[in-house]
Amino acid sequence: MNNKFIPIISVFMTISLVVFVSLQLYWIKELYTSLEQDFSNKVYSALETSTQKVNQIEVNKYWNETYNNVGKEVLAYKNQPTKTYIQQSSDSANRSNILFQTSIVEKQNIPVSAKGDTLYTTKLYKDEGQLKLKRSSPEPLTTNISRDLDNNSYQMKEFARLSATNLPIEKRVDSKTIDSVISKELRLKGIDTKFGFGVINKTNQLTTVANNIYLDQKDKTNYTYPLFTDSKDRTLYTLAIVFPRKDYSLVKHNLPMLLGTFISLLTILGIYIISINYMMRQKKIAEIKTDFINNMSHEFKTPLATISVATDSLANDKIATDPDKVKYYSGLIKQENLRMKKQVETVLNMSKLERNEMPLHLKETNVRELIKSIAESFRLIVNERNGSLITDFNATKYNFLIDEFHISNALINLLDNANKYSPETPEIKVSTRNEGNWYVIEISDKGMGMESTNKNKIFEKFFREETGNIHNVKGQGLGLSYVKKIIENHKGQIHVDSHKGKGSIFTIKLPII
Repeated sequence: MNNKFIPIISVFMTISLVVFVSLQLYWIKELYTSLEQDFSNKVYSALETSTQKVNQIEVNKYWNETYNNVGKEVLAYKNQPTKTYIQQSSDSANRSNILFQTSIVEKQNIPVSAKGDTLYTTKLYKDEGQLKLKRSSPEPLTTNISRDLDNNSYQMKEFARLSATNLPIEKRVDSKTIDSVISKELRLKGIDTKFGFGVINKTNQLTTVANNIYLDQKDKTNYTYPLFTDSKDRTLYTLAIVFPRKDYSLVKHNLPMLLGTFISLLTILGIYIISINYMMRQKKIAEIKTDFINNMSHEFKTPLATISVATDSLANDKIATDPDKVKYYSGLIKQENLRMKKQVETVLNMSKLERNEMPLHLKETNVRELIKSIAESFRLIVNERNGSLITDFNATKYNFLIDEFHISNALINLLDNANKYSPETPEIKVSTRNEGNWYVIEISDKGMGMESTNKNKIFEKFFREETGNIHNVKGQGLGLSYVKKIIENHKGQIHVDSHKGKGSIFTIKLPII
């Protein structure tokens, strides 16, 4: 894929993702609004039914408790035309005398149009005279009201409702009744979340009829509905209800749908991130491989040039007749050939390690002696640069299973890097210690160090830290990747602590098996 094409694809993918996510979020918002509206409709419906039931409970209480069952007595003797019952009541606002008389009920249908429409009227004949009942409201005469008129209960209900207008709210209803009625109605509507309620008077002040939840959450959005009205249908008391866990309730009852939406959204985001990351990595790998090929070409160019010069020299008659010269140039060709072979083997070994085709040959080894031997050999190279290599062996347990060949190569790679990346006189230290069941090896230097952003990259294949666009040290960028793979195959760990201009410390931990 053309590297210039990747940013274009990334831009279009990002735009598409932003549009998709925006639409999803808008849909979720609209869904929540719809769920909230449905919830509100159910609450108001439950409040309407609840207030009606509370009013009916008040009337029943008025009949059967406040006036000593006078309502039942009136209904019981509705067919007795001469029996009269008198009940007197009084309250703090006024004094009312109530006369209930069993009446002769006369029903009459009066035609009002040629289409057959009639007006249904009821007349009550009492001792005091004749009383005609009319409904001033345009509300149609319902079956219940008709039945109430038939058995004289309609007047009683109206009186009970209006007579209680001047009573304090505490005498009209209590918290336990409201809680019971609202709970039942909400459950019938499918709402089972915790709620708080309170009764508010006409001056918008909270009365004593309220539960603790409402007192704690009264500042939240609440739902209100008229509870008691006066003779002119003006609201005297309002029932307010609040849901402290409304959002949780909405999510709970619609969890599968919302969860599916969020999972699909996260899946799309994950695929997008993985795709962009994959393309960026492929682009980076392509650049690294190009750099690697250039480095390998440079590494091969020098020995090939040397071999070419040596071959041409051997073809010279003067040199061909000189055994010492022939031996020298033949050795030079062999040396450069081995150098090229080593480069090729390094690449092949890394490929085998990646495919786990290079098994370890573990055997019990005196690791201290192995490190000492490697350090002694490498000290000669450091001394050529007037540097120093110090060893500090503090580990007491150093005999355990390792692959001696690969561990040796790994340590040589780290020592070689410490030497190469020390621009002036190298100062290298190799130390060992035990940490529990770990054998710890530290190789430190006071070289150029590295940028903190490169600490996690140096173990990647082909990665080589640069200064600008120029590699300061020759190499293929495979050494540290090889070291990390070998250590991990030994079930060990490796990490680096480095600061630019102050040097680096590579720490290897090998399990003592």
